[in-house]
Amino acid sequence: MFRALFSILSLSLVSCSHHIKLAETSPNYPFSSELVREAQQNFARYPASENSDESSKSTRRVYFSALYYQYLTLGNHLDEVAQLNSCPQFHHDKLETESYLVPQFSMIKLNKDEKSLSPYFPETAFNKNFSIQDHFFAVKNEINTLCEEGISDNYYKFDNLVTHYASKSSFHRHPDSMKSVLKIPVFANYYLLKMFQSSQRHTTFHPHEKQMIYLTRTHWFEDYVSKAQILREKMIQTKMVQR
Repeated sequence: MFRALFSILSLSLVSCSHHIKLAETSPNYPFSSELVREAQQNFARYPASENSDESSKSTRRVYFSALYYQYLTLGNHLDEVAQLNSCPQFHHDKLETESYLVPQFSMIKLNKDEKSLSPYFPETAFNKNFSIQDHFFAVKNEINTLCEEGISDNYYKFDNLVTHYASKSSFHRHPDSMKSVLKIPVFANYYLLKMFQSSQRHTTFHPHEKQMIYLTRTHWFEDYVSKAQILREKMIQTKMVQR
């Protein structure tokens, strides 16, 4: 049953017409299936909804604000001008998001003999064929589409997850679901950017990043990132990798 469910969702994540080239070139982010299983064991304990001021906002606004915040963070790291001049469809959300602190982060370089650690270093997914700069510009293109049209192919993937899969326990209990959520930019960016930050300091979130977790009931994904972040830091502290 789950295999059919996963196949349907996977198809919905790559079948959109406007960004089919992007879907073919986007990296497959590494992750630990064992740690995903551990995080998913607690699925039944997670709350069904978030009781906050953000809960009244539409999925479109949640998606845009989370993605725009991540876009600003990527731009900050890459020294790219990311702030928008205007965004007709999400003017208030644009201004609100720009008022939040944008974190700094650094990427890690793995030595050749440390490739077994790659599940905890998602930046290893980038290469000369698809760099983190390419990823940044792909996000920029989507932000521009959202600002002009109010929707995007990737937004529909997110909305599909909220509408059809958030309540399906079979989806949230299978480690292959990690592959599905990482096909959606707000989750891929969340994974990348939170892993780059230090768990010993206050990891920076936008409220809509928290809200996207509650809307999709992917608390196991949030839990995975938190645990993987700690394991990653332990590896760095033992000098198994170098900056």
